Amino acid sequence: MSHILRILVILSLCSATAQTLAKNSWSFESDSNLSIPMVIGNLDSSIHVVEYRSLTCSHCADFASNGFVHLKENYIDTGLINFELRPLPLNPLDLNAFKLLYCTNEDSLFEFDKTLLKNQKKWFITKDAKTWKDAMDKSEPELLKQGALFGVSKERYESCILNEDLNTLIQTSLDSAKKYKVNSTPSFIINGDLYEGNLSNERIDEILKGYID
Repeated sequence: MSHILRILVILSLCSATAQTLAKNSWSFESDSNLSIPMVIGNLDSSIHVVEYRSLTCSHCADFASNGFVHLKENYIDTGLINFELRPLPLNPLDLNAFKLLYCTNEDSLFEFDKTLLKNQKKWFITKDAKTWKDAMDKSEPELLKQGALFGVSKERYESCILNEDLNTLIQTSLDSAKKYKVNSTPSFIINGDLYEGNLSNERIDEILKGYID
């Protein structure tokens, strides 16, 4: 999915009230580094793979169903690399979907992320929507159904929407994307090097061979 002006997300973040109705355990570190539990794999590995992902991006959904499965089976689960997921919401609905994702418990993050991407067409509804508000009104009931699968109630979701800690975490990810000149999703940073686009299994093997060897 092509890059949408970053100001759209910033305006969405700023629209939230300063009141924090709920706290959760998500945190962030300095220097634009998001912290565990958003990292899986061998934390001692010298090969650090970061994916900047949008939950409304069809290419991200395709990578989650294909390339990421290959990456996890052959590189993450085998301890060759560690993998970090960083949110890069491209529109207001995308932003709220990420907040819903973070409403679940830490152990369910990657499973819920996979479910949201697998069911993207069910909850990302833009047909006949003239504005993002229209799209959100159409989409959020279906989005909440996805959250219910992981124990997230409507009340919990609404409190997460207003959670300033989540605003800060997502803004930190946006800042780090700017630092690496990430302009589209999915994009990957491997030990500081940028790779853009939906990586095939063959391309993953080709790229990582250079770091492993």
